[in-house]
Amino acid sequence: MSKVIVVYHSVYGHTKVVAEHVARGAEARLVAIDANGDISDAEWTALNEADAIIMGSPTYMGNVSWQYKKFADATSKIWFTRGWQDKVFGGFTNSASPNGDKQVALITLQTLASQHGGIWVSLGVPPSNTKAATWRVRKTVHDVFCLYFFAMKEPYSMLTLK
Repeated sequence: MSKVIVVYHSVYGHTKVVAEHVARGAEARLVAIDANGDISDAEWTALNEADAIIMGSPTYMGNVSWQYKKFADATSKIWFTRGWQDKVFGGFTNSASPNGDKQVALITLQTLASQHGGIWVSLGVPPSNTKAATWRVRKTVHDVFCLYFFAMKEPYSMLTLK
């Protein structure tokens, strides 16, 4: 059986909820990046032994959180030895806004995987090409290569995903 890790950072709990759903669907272990941007030695070992890594961070100021960036920078020792070469990667983000700020965060996750020589798995969903598409059904570049959410205050928020 493949070993899958969902490594994520969350402040207010929204990214944690998404990470839990992703982990349940992927039958993955969760690794939470703490408030200082750190994970334990055992969690580093789990990441190194994983076949696939799914990365998640909230989007703050148009990019990943500083805690996630600190974690990403700490992977440079692994990069130097090509320790994550050919691992399978995916990613997700969320923010309070439905548009405008998540693409750079998602590209940051994808770039990190690429730096490590990883294989990025997209959602396999083509962009929408219809004028009838609304924001609730429209497929954008975000949807094509990553999963993203925004924390709506309506009943159909991301917190109700099953």
